[in-house]
Amino acid sequence: MEKVRTDNNSKESGIALVTALIITMVMLMLIGGMSYILLKGFQTNLINRQFSTVYEAANGGVEFTTGVVNSYLKNPGTPANVKIDGDFATVLGCATGPSADVATISAKTADGTYSITTTIRCLGNKPIPGYGGALKFPPPPSTSGGGTGGGATKYIFYSIVSRATETTGSANIGKTEAIYRVIQ
Repeated sequence: MEKVRTDNNSKESGIALVTALIITMVMLMLIGGMSYILLKGFQTNLINRQFSTVYEAANGGVEFTTGVVNSYLKNPGTPANVKIDGDFATVLGCATGPSADVATISAKTADGTYSITTTIRCLGNKPIPGYGGALKFPPPPSTSGGGTGGGATKYIFYSIVSRATETTGSANIGKTEAIYRVIQ
């Protein structure tokens, strides 16, 4: 018995080429997709870094202002190398309670990248719990006397709003608001 074989090479002549082209297309799509994802990841990282930095500059403005307030309360007088607009002494005195008076402190970061403007306003004062011999919760702060022979008799509350702006382009702005409590 003889079996006749037929030559099928003419029917299969493009299969290897088509397979190679399909594999090449799939690989190009994978490489293109990975490139797109990496590019968007880098762009997102850059945006997050810019906005977290301006936010950190605004937080630094609040910390700088609390340092200026503490410095003034320990040694009255405008601290050196600090630009202040408004009646700083009246705002920090806060003798009559809440006030509409506002003092503005302007500063720049050490590298000059951000300009920081901070406003401070008195929110009022309250007696320290336990001052005057009456026991209330929480007990008076022991570090400042709390009215039992020490000089501290009240809490003074200040509103501090800090705004940081990028000096190269004003589109990047960060703002932080804080309430600062001082024992006096």
